[in-house]
Amino acid sequence: MMKLKCIATGSSGNCYTLTSESGETLILDCGIPIKEIKKGLNWNIRNVVGCIVSHVHSDHSKSVKDFENMGIPVFAPYISEKTMKIGNGDFRVQPFDLTTLDGRWTHTNADGSECPCYGFLITHPEMGRMLYITDTNLIKWRFKGITHILLGVNYDKDLIDNEDSAKVNHVYRGHMSIDTACDFVKANNSKDLQNVIMCHLSKNNADKDLFIEKMKKTVPNANVDVAGAGKEWILRKGDECPF
Repeated sequence: MMKLKCIATGSSGNCYTLTSESGETLILDCGIPIKEIKKGLNWNIRNVVGCIVSHVHSDHSKSVKDFENMGIPVFAPYISEKTMKIGNGDFRVQPFDLTTLDGRWTHTNADGSECPCYGFLITHPEMGRMLYITDTNLIKWRFKGITHILLGVNYDKDLIDNEDSAKVNHVYRGHMSIDTACDFVKANNSKDLQNVIMCHLSKNNADKDLFIEKMKKTVPNANVDVAGAGKEWILRKGDECPF
């Protein structure tokens, strides 16, 4: 079995870890100071076999240089897109672009320009097939046999203040609503799905209890939760599902 941990989540910084039974740890985004990441790892940085980064914005990439300086492989597909074997080869990471059907990037920079952003299909014998996707308003891809989903769900459209048009456009263009998230998870649901963890919630435009309620109605067969600093989940492969 695998352990998923949230070290930080939200607009101030995002960082999650996957740790195998042997102790090998894969970092998912590193958008907080390296000291905070080390603390979240109980200062055991030697077991980190790699860091994957979804896009260049600092709340996801702040500590990239620190990992590179320590000799830890950093996989940033917005720089070089490929499939990556990490550690002893048990972690396999496949990136996919978060673009529209006509090829436009769904995430944006502060000035409204497009920002290349990638999702990841991560496989490991201890947990099966996991998706990590954040900072997009839609996902055009479909997947089979997914066991776990860590998904950036930022807002509920009914909670947004529509008076600031520039900010509203950035939220709508570059982040996912709970209703769109439910549609995506429903389209990729299967008997294998065990966990749906929602992350990167807006402080002002999200309601975690409502999000859990809506997602649970969408996938009653799976465990549904919202990420928070310090929270942990056990991820099992399909034939080890405890419920």
